[in-house]
Amino acid sequence: QAHSYTYRAETPTHLRRRSPSSKFIMLKSGAVIFLTLSSMSRQRTSTCVNAFSTSGLWTPIAIDAAKKFTISQREKLDQLGALDKEFGPIQIVGEPINSLDAAIDDDATIRTKVIHFQRHGQGYHNLICDMWREAGKPIDFDSTDPELNPVMRPEMVDPPLTELGRQQCISVREGCGMLSPELIIVSPLLRCIQTAKLSFRDHADTAATPWVSHEGCREELGLLTGNKRRPIPEIRDDYPEIDFGAIEHDEDELWDAFGDRRETLLEKSERIYGFLEYVMQRPESEIAIVSHSAYLFTLLNAVMDIEDEELRSWFLTGEVRSLRVSYRRRKGSDGNSNE
Repeated sequence: QAHSYTYRAETPTHLRRRSPSSKFIMLKSGAVIFLTLSSMSRQRTSTCVNAFSTSGLWTPIAIDAAKKFTISQREKLDQLGALDKEFGPIQIVGEPINSLDAAIDDDATIRTKVIHFQRHGQGYHNLICDMWREAGKPIDFDSTDPELNPVMRPEMVDPPLTELGRQQCISVREGCGMLSPELIIVSPLLRCIQTAKLSFRDHADTAATPWVSHEGCREELGLLTGNKRRPIPEIRDDYPEIDFGAIEHDEDELWDAFGDRRETLLEKSERIYGFLEYVMQRPESEIAIVSHSAYLFTLLNAVMDIEDEELRSWFLTGEVRSLRVSYRRRKGSDGNSNE
């Protein structure tokens, strides 16, 4: 039986976006929160999956950090006005795929897709941050001093998965194998590519399921060297089966442009909205996206409209969540997205 970790954190009422009846932020982790899709002869049936026993794959330190980030990052988004900001003419609504209250397809609905979001497994930058937390050493992610911010050290460029991170990804392979993604989109950072290769290994035939990399779903830009990627030719040499054609620059000019400052939450939200427009315009109806924790938290809390508190909490490493995503024209808008 898979072990389950649950935390409950009281959430200030003003941060419970469109969910006044929710009293708790909750995170359950066996192998993963798996609100997944089981496809048999393309008949869609919602199911819950635990890949196998996962005792020890997430430490109390990591679980506690996720709980704290859920509260602190939502407060930051609220202070910036991002929780209620409209980032474009299209409203993007996310729901559990097994929801009994599914969004109604009407004239306002442009398109509906099933998207499986995954956070990468534990990377070496995550391990070092956990070691600092275990030692009671605070981390200032805005600092340019490596004594206060280990993720900006030059050795941190594009860190790979740890062995624990690999096991976290392998632990969800069985569940991911039950899905039927028609497309897999990965951040160009190594930890996401490695994660996808392990978790979605049963969808490795790129002739049947294309794999593409896109800058729009990478982690926040600037300052944090752990979020800087290698040159595309190097990555392509290692992963020639992945299509990097959507990435404009070989060198990491996006990250370099921010210098010694981090991409703001509002800047990141705008980038996320643009990426979700790209996803909307893709012809596939079921897509897997392998990305990063802060990125996914901003996506689910600021850019998309989601009532389910559990879906909006901070991802654990390797975790997968499946959503029904509806793109809808906002009232008073034609929903023009350059289709």
